[in-house]
Formats: sequence, structure tokens, C-alpha cells
Amino acid sequence: MLTAFPNLPDHIRTYHQVHSEQFDNEWPAILSQAEAGRRNEMAHPGRKLGFTLGRMALRRLLSDELSIPPNVVPIQIEPSGQLTCPSSSRHISLAHSGNQAIAVSGSSHLGIDLEEVRTKPEALLHYILGDSERTHIAELRIPDTHRLFLAWTLKEAVLKAEGIGLRSSPRSVVLQVDVDTQHATMVDATGRTWQGRYCISGSWISAIAF
Repeated sequence: MLTAFPNLPDHIRTYHQVHSEQFDNEWPAILSQAEAGRRNEMAHPGRKLGFTLGRMALRRLLSDELSIPPNVVPIQIEPSGQLTCPSSSRHISLAHSGNQAIAVSGSSHLGIDLEEVRTKPEALLHYILGDSERTHIAELRIPDTHRLFLAWTLKEAVLKAEGIGLRSSPRSVVLQVDVDTQHATMVDATGRTWQGRYCISGSWISAIAF
């Protein structure tokens, strides 16, 4: 289960959306009219699916919190690219990859990322890891194929929580992982320390920063 994060604070809630046979019947009643129009303009099937799953997850999560139908939940895109809900004081984030999406909300800044493990050049690890992190990540007791995606999802979750995403290098976040507890500690470029949790489920890795 990609939202089975260990020891999450009580204020954080999650919603996991998976593509299913009911998808085509479900999404028109969940997305807003504006989102449906935006979806229909997308030519790439993967982009269209990811956008739809992400908004479904977020709207279902907020619908439950606000006790209103999902298609009328107000969602706003800030100049930074972050999503906000004007009707709620809670912070929100979402991520999608392949046929899955996760949305999270909490009472303080947070970010979520989700990736399907797949073959990527080894050089990418050098792109996202600083010199001080490489030995640490290499020594983690996880499959070699998971190292890149574990580091990536944890760092991307922090960058999302900061509201800057990949406008900042993943190297700006310094990572320390405890595989026994599935906890992580991340320090961003300003010196702020973030807590992280992660899940590994089959070929999928999800991570949350708060």
C-alpha cells in the first residue's frame, strides 16, 4: 500500500487513486468543468491519465474533509505552481506516475512524490546526490534499482513542500535515510530540516516530506 507511511503525524491525511475499470464512468463526476476541459485538450494519453488521476485523488480527499461534492471543491493554482484550496487552511500536494496517484493534506507545509521503478542511467544518481550523500545511499540495504527512486522521491517531496519543485536542483536537499524505520531527514538549501517517510510496494516508491 503506497500510503502506508509509518508513524505519520495525525494531522496528515492521504488518498491513493488507482486506475480501474470504473475510471471512465467516475472521472466526469469528480473533476470540475474547467479541469474536464483542460483534460480534453491534452493530446498525450499518459499526461491525460496522470492529470485525471491526480485531480481525482485530491478532490476525493478534500471532499471528505470539507463535506462537499468533489467536483465543487475549489482548487487554485498559485503563481509558484502549488495547488491550494481557498476553502481550507490545510496545505495540499499531489503526485502521479503511471496508473496511480496520491494526494495529501496537512496543517503545515508538506509534499508528496510517487515513482514507478524503471531502468534509468546510473549517472542520474550523481545528478541528484551530493558528494556527502553518495556513500550513504550506496550502503542502504535496498535493491540497487531502488536507490535512485528512493532518493529522488524524498528530495522531490521536499522541493514540492517548499513550493519550488525542480526549479531548484535536487542536490540542494541533503538526505539521510533509516531503512529500518522507513524514516528520513532532509535539510534544504535554507537549512530547514524536513521529516520524511517512504513506502516501497513492488515496483513503486512513494515519499512524503513535512
